[in-house]
Amino acid sequence: MGELLTEFPATVVLDRYDEIREALFNPNLSRTFDSRSYAEGNIRDGVVSISHGPVHRARRRIENTQFRPDVLRLYERDLFPTVLDGLLDVLIDAPTVDIFPVAELLSVVLAARRAGIDVDDSDLDQLRELVHYVDVFSQGSAILDAKDPEAVRQMVYEGYDAFERDWVRPSWDRRADLIERHRRGKIGDEDLPHDILAVLLVHRDDPKLELDDTGRVVREVATYLQGGTHTSAQTLVNALDLIFDQPAAGELVQRCAGDLLFSQRVIHETLRLRPTTPRIRRRAEADTVVAGRAVPRNGLVILDAIAGNRDAGLFGPNPESFDPERSVDPSVARWGLSFGAGAHQCPGRSVGGGFPIPADGHADEEHIYGLVALELRAVCARGVQPDPAGQPERDTRTERFTRWAHYPVRFERWHDPA
Repeated sequence: MGELLTEFPATVVLDRYDEIREALFNPNLSRTFDSRSYAEGNIRDGVVSISHGPVHRARRRIENTQFRPDVLRLYERDLFPTVLDGLLDVLIDAPTVDIFPVAELLSVVLAARRAGIDVDDSDLDQLRELVHYVDVFSQGSAILDAKDPEAVRQMVYEGYDAFERDWVRPSWDRRADLIERHRRGKIGDEDLPHDILAVLLVHRDDPKLELDDTGRVVREVATYLQGGTHTSAQTLVNALDLIFDQPAAGELVQRCAGDLLFSQRVIHETLRLRPTTPRIRRRAEADTVVAGRAVPRNGLVILDAIAGNRDAGLFGPNPESFDPERSVDPSVARWGLSFGAGAHQCPGRSVGGGFPIPADGHADEEHIYGLVALELRAVCARGVQPDPAGQPERDTRTERFTRWAHYPVRFERWHDPA
């Protein structure tokens, strides 16, 4: 096992929007850092979000089929609304609720489906077990910001073993059987699952994908489960936190409850101000030049997404303030750099954040709003407000200020089980 790479021949920090975008499109900058964190069978060895070059391109090509507009509309219009309302009726069963675990349970349902993990949507014990793994894998994904990296590393090792045994392997076996029956012509295309695990198994023999390692498939599935759950849950809580901090918080809640496009605006503004990865890191695979600055091989490039997302030239006066209706040029993403850009742009961007809001401010019937906007609207429709007796708690296991551990709220309308 290699040593933890903690010293770099040079460190370059970029905080301007245009410079950060240039860095994100630079093919010589990699997300792979050191052998203990990202390679040699460790936490995220070989997953698509960390791989670089031809393997990354080949893997993204087949996995992107699970994020087509028709698939997104199926989830957003048919699958998620029923699950969303049903779960909220069960989870909001008292006037005061911790909204963060609620957000995780809402998000993990469809994240599991997209990843290829078979789960009973109505079984809260199963959903909570998956959320536990999401928490473990989320700490692994943020290991460069962890306060105790070695403890996180050991926890993730153990978590992957149990996750493979109890969740991935049963789902894998069911899909392998269906794929074999499909190859023999006994079932049609419509009978095959449409998810990441299934598409990986169908194409597993393709050497360009480098999926001969079973553990790599498990880690890939875990990455999609974690990314689809944790980011959405934290974004929903951050949206509420920003709303509650406004003088007209009650009016904003009412608008979100009645206007899905406005809820999407709130989510985009939340992502701009509270990016999931505030400081994006890249390592130079070879000597390169970024924004006119020479970066030697193995040099560290830090991209300050917080500063880049507050460029007054792009986001107008007072870019540090929360304004879902701010005027932004259509060529600039309202969420800033929070989904990344270039080869490693988040594949689930449209799942969580939806399509860009049209320049005229009107959405047609083909528009995708994003699942987090649907969650925000549903929570606001139940009259969410700050809990005057509660105290939100940030996740102190990481340096990332955008992560919460607990966030108590009150509801005007809640479902009494009695």
